[in-house]
Amino acid sequence: MDGDHSAELYRQWRDGDASAGDEIASLYCARVLSFFESKVPEAAEDLMQKTFLACLASTTDPASIRSFRGFLFGIARKMLLQHFDGRGKLKGEVPVSHLSLAALRTTPTQRIARDQQEARVHAALAELVLDQQIALELYYWHKMSVREIATALDLSEGGVRAKLHRARQQFKKTLAGSDDAEDEAS
Repeated sequence: MDGDHSAELYRQWRDGDASAGDEIASLYCARVLSFFESKVPEAAEDLMQKTFLACLASTTDPASIRSFRGFLFGIARKMLLQHFDGRGKLKGEVPVSHLSLAALRTTPTQRIARDQQEARVHAALAELVLDQQIALELYYWHKMSVREIATALDLSEGGVRAKLHRARQQFKKTLAGSDDAEDEAS
């Protein structure tokens, strides 16, 4: 659910209507939480709360928001980047959004996979550049349109299509490499 209804709820929430805020939370909390759990499970709840606080505190005119869902996930992305930046994970002058989760994590991966295929998929996603991973997740897991992803990533729609294309290619290549490594170990 997005479009006019969520944008109107957001406007009402910003104007002090707590019930509109509750409805936004019921629509989007689980989605935002899962966005963070796949990247930083140890900080997911805190980052979700910060995302909604930043959303409420935003000075962006609700009437100017093309897609509330894209706007919300754009804030979530910024919270994620700030989280990594705040942990001193910047490598020189490389922006956090150009690094993979594998390069950013200092603790062992805390994934709980039900089977080996799920673990390989998560590992292949983690090897992607962070904005590529986010683009794929928003597109496939959160069923967001290219337009909404463009809002979230602050890119043109063409830029999102190109990022999705590159991300799919890299994901397939990484996943095929993990399958080959597993075959050799057997």
